[in-house]
Amino acid sequence: MLHDLGKVGISDAILRKPGKLDDQEFAIMKFHCILGARFFENSTSDLDVISAEIALNHHERWDGRGYPGKIENIYDNQVQLGVGKIAGEIPISARMVALADVYDALVSRRAYKEPFPEEQTLEIIKTDSARHFDPEVVDAFFAIYEVIVAIREKYQEEPS
Repeated sequence: MLHDLGKVGISDAILRKPGKLDDQEFAIMKFHCILGARFFENSTSDLDVISAEIALNHHERWDGRGYPGKIENIYDNQVQLGVGKIAGEIPISARMVALADVYDALVSRRAYKEPFPEEQTLEIIKTDSARHFDPEVVDAFFAIYEVIVAIREKYQEEPS
């Protein structure tokens, strides 16, 4: 639930934009990972530690093309995004959330898009195995897919 906590530091003009973000807006959006991890600077529990790990790394990609990348100190005043983390450099917690986050984004209605059909969503996940997602996490996702659907249906938001 806390993976996108850093979005509180991103302008609503970007967060609620109905269309695609331009390059400058997307560059700003990438910093939500760093902002989210910073909330847990004074961690007092294992949950805080894993929450920071997930917030920082949930947009890293298995193939190294994600963000925010390798950063020496996320608390620097002038943080620069680094070269993407690759495969096992990404904490397993963030690899799991990356898949869950993309699945949710695809099957859900957003201000900028309609929900994707389930079949198309599953095909995207399969295609992005070993590119965007850890292949073992993809295998685990499909092994418990019926449970995931049941949970999603139980907590489905009512149309507004």
